[in-house]
Amino acid sequence: MSEEYERGDRIMARLTIIVYQSGAMSVGGNIEDRAYALALIDGARDAVINHHAKIEAKGGLIMPAHDNPLAH
Repeated sequence: MSEEYERGDRIMARLTIIVYQSGAMSVGGNIEDRAYALALIDGARDAVINHHAKIEAKGGLIMPAHDNPLAH
């Protein structure tokens, strides 16, 4: 069982974004409802922005993509 299910918070939707080395991108998951899928993407974008703001506020280090082995 997933951790989300064990604490009673069931998964209602999932989007997966894959970026290939060539720069091509694919998006999969619950994308049939355009407005809902775009709202999910907007929410995810806000979560990333807030995550980085918290790290920067603490004086933390954010690793540039070119220093990340996953980007090579």
